[in-house]
Amino acid sequence: MNAIPNNSPEPSGLSRFMDRRGFLRNSAAVAGGTLLLGTSKSAMAQAAAAGRKIKCALVGCGAQGDALRTASKTVDGIHWVAVADIWGYNRKPMARRMELENKHQVEGTVNQYETIEELLEKEPSIEAVFIATPDFLHAPFSRLALEKGKSVYCEKMMSNTIDGARDMVKAGRENKGIFQIGHQRHSNPRYINLRDNVIRKNNLLGRVTHCYGQWNRGVSASVPLGVPKNQDIPQEMLSKYGYADMLQFRNWRFFSKYGAGPLSDLGAHQIDMFNWMYDTQPVSVIATGAVDYYDGSTGEDGVQKAKFELPDNVMCLYEFKLPSGTMRAYYQVLTTTGSQGFYEKHMGVKGSAIISEAALYNQVYAEPGNDWTKFSEGENPFIAKAADKIKNKFWEQSRNWEKPKPPSYTKVSAADVRESKALDQWELNVTLNERPHAPHIRNFIESVQTNDANHLNCNVQAAFKSCVTVLKAYEAIEKGTKVLFTPEDFTVA
Repeated sequence: MNAIPNNSPEPSGLSRFMDRRGFLRNSAAVAGGTLLLGTSKSAMAQAAAAGRKIKCALVGCGAQGDALRTASKTVDGIHWVAVADIWGYNRKPMARRMELENKHQVEGTVNQYETIEELLEKEPSIEAVFIATPDFLHAPFSRLALEKGKSVYCEKMMSNTIDGARDMVKAGRENKGIFQIGHQRHSNPRYINLRDNVIRKNNLLGRVTHCYGQWNRGVSASVPLGVPKNQDIPQEMLSKYGYADMLQFRNWRFFSKYGAGPLSDLGAHQIDMFNWMYDTQPVSVIATGAVDYYDGSTGEDGVQKAKFELPDNVMCLYEFKLPSGTMRAYYQVLTTTGSQGFYEKHMGVKGSAIISEAALYNQVYAEPGNDWTKFSEGENPFIAKAADKIKNKFWEQSRNWEKPKPPSYTKVSAADVRESKALDQWELNVTLNERPHAPHIRNFIESVQTNDANHLNCNVQAAFKSCVTVLKAYEAIEKGTKVLFTPEDFTVA
């Protein structure tokens, strides 16, 4: 959806969100077996509620909106009713795809609206609204929907400003609707396995001293988006909803008025994992970055480059204080190279782990002297011994633990270094056989069905902390110094 309301309500006041993920899973197990006969009427009512259909609408019909639609196909309980977007070029095919590809979740036709205001007025029976608009619209649109009594699933990041994110927390407090933010790794069973079984319960990595994350994307993915012939939105309409022109409407991620740059667009998911894995927030950040490449000029290949307003390459270093000691997390987002793609690493004194939404990265490595065999045995082991296979990553290459030979014994140019022995490789023994957004959407729908905010895997308060963690890196870049976080930075009065 690409519209901005002219009369956004003023921010206002709390968070009633706590974590209690077990209820729905237990309810599902009960509903599927004879134990249901022995449960209370209340439990039976809750189990029945867990299966009911929720009338849903999608606001924002661009690429991210389509990702949510596609992932929702495997989620029970969704009934798509309507879509909204000021650009008919995206809105009309979105409605058609829902009717065809999500036909098991549609009854009749999917109604289309230009604005969220019109949708909310004409579709009073809708219970849940999915918001996949540019970041600057997340706060006003979430508030609009919540104040109409709807539940909201809003894409990450919460906002392109901390003030906007703060207002979303307040809107969640002031209204009764279920409110989930789209940090979908919180519901990914592979990530949950790493956090709950490997890192927390069994402490396989030992004291984690360092984390690393990256999202590297080549220049081909940053070519400015154009406008198909005869598909311009009239300037009057663009101005009404806050856009300067079609260039900014199509490439909103590059402009601070609408988004928060690649660090937010690509990095927010991964930086969020530093907080989520260890249930903490950073104490400081230093960062560097700038518009180094995308200045709108013509590239070496003769193709016009995008023109970023926000840094196109950022490297930042967060410091955390964990009960076990200091942990530092380095993150980089590069938009000039696709080298090694995107993943996160967690490195401890007993082992390390690498994980990504891409299934290629799903390994844990034991440091010498740590035998993890017992964790791979039994009925439901959470790790499995890695099969002997071609080593794709440089850190998997076998090395001999051999004392360096003296210069007189070998070539003078040979490197005189000692490397650690190659680590023992294991696989995280949980897979995901549906699109990465699907478990998070399911978690939201389950919460709406039972009206249980405590069941959410990523409420607005948790997402607010991640939003602050990300956006403060820009302050560090601007000041050219270390920025210290205070506890007040992560709270909303």
